[in-house]
Amino acid sequence: MDDIEAELNIAETHADFTQDESEHRQRLKRPVQLHCQVKDRGFFTGIYFLKCNRKCLELLREAMLHHRWQEAVGYFSSYIQTLEAKTYNSYQSVVAEAKEKEMIEEQAEQVQSDVQCQILWRLGTEILHHLPNTSNEDFNALYEQLKNVGVLNFSKISLEHCYHLLLNGQMDEAKRQLSIAESWRYGRVSRSQSLSKTLITAYCGLLDYLIWNEKKSSVSENEELSSNHEMHSYFRQASVTLKDIISLPGIWDPFVLSYVNMLEFYKQEESALQALENYAYNKEFPSNPNAHVYLYQFLKRHDAPREKLISTLRILHSLVPSHELMLELCNLLLDTLERSDTEEALAVCMDLLEFSSWKTDIRAWDCLLTCLKKIRKKKWQEIIQKEWKVRRSLWVPLHFRDFLSLKDWMDNHKLMMIIKKDCLRIINENMREYCRVAAIAEKEVLLQIRMKRKKKQHKIQTAITELTN
Repeated sequence: MDDIEAELNIAETHADFTQDESEHRQRLKRPVQLHCQVKDRGFFTGIYFLKCNRKCLELLREAMLHHRWQEAVGYFSSYIQTLEAKTYNSYQSVVAEAKEKEMIEEQAEQVQSDVQCQILWRLGTEILHHLPNTSNEDFNALYEQLKNVGVLNFSKISLEHCYHLLLNGQMDEAKRQLSIAESWRYGRVSRSQSLSKTLITAYCGLLDYLIWNEKKSSVSENEELSSNHEMHSYFRQASVTLKDIISLPGIWDPFVLSYVNMLEFYKQEESALQALENYAYNKEFPSNPNAHVYLYQFLKRHDAPREKLISTLRILHSLVPSHELMLELCNLLLDTLERSDTEEALAVCMDLLEFSSWKTDIRAWDCLLTCLKKIRKKKWQEIIQKEWKVRRSLWVPLHFRDFLSLKDWMDNHKLMMIIKKDCLRIINENMREYCRVAAIAEKEVLLQIRMKRKKKQHKIQTAITELTN
């Protein structure tokens, strides 16, 4: 609730900056259950509107903190009524103003409206979740009310409404609401929501894909999937919309995956590859590691050449050197016979182990040990020395400090006794304390194994003796 008051303070600051009480008097309807001052003419001003809402929020906050949900409904209704009155009067009045001033006020009004819509949504959903016998229709009614109040955020509210419907499995209703939002027009207000309009169009295409996918799952085995006319119509609608959307610069991960999935189903691999390469390599698009992940996965599914896979993962390494696909890059590089590829594999693997999330990962250490063994077998020891000389100052405190030996002993015997110890031996680095603890740990583990064997043998002998007696 404190966050709500902080957001309201932001709204007040923007209102004070853009509105002067003496210049902009706004007629507001009197809210229910609230009492506040009125000017001599009998109309609320913008300042009194904010005071009125602040008082309402204080009462609403108190009611919600004490779980008086029915009372909170009344205060929430009053808050909605004041905003509805402000919205109506704001857009019915026509004021001749300078163009520059009009743009500044429009931006400030947009910020204030964003804050109000966030407050309304958070309050309304919280109240509905705690009221008994609340249905999906109540949430739908709240969304419709928010659309009337927040004209400046009509498209955003429509998207939120669509998300809610999808979470509740109402796909057809979500499609209907998006179609209404896509065709909605309100003068320059609708023109200012072009980004949200683009998202609405994108989700219309995504819903067509979801319906297509649902039809695909429901078609009987005897029927030819690719010749189903109803499915194909949804495919055409979704593919046209999604193709236009993903050609625009931006992050379109779920839409790209949906588009590629449909193209792969209809055996249009070339078009799918072209879409993924444009998404990954187009310089107008923002840097997106996922684009290279999707391209690599597609190439791997379709048995692309090793060189193509390696080049794709190299770009991913330059963006996210800690990505789990770097293990696959190491393995691909090690499979080649080139010395430079083996050297690169060692560097990629050591880069990976310098991140805290991979510090004790068995797979990464095992990959490093494989690299080192191959280099030793090829007698390229200078590669190891060159790489270790650069990284020693970081790796010794990061992986081989004295206290880490005890930690590795308690957490992971295999990592300490086998992998790390062997890595040190190949690198020709003598970490005495770490190796000493590793040797003690190895003896301890061997002793435990012997004890277990003795207990097992004793049980077997006891069982045999009982049977013979």
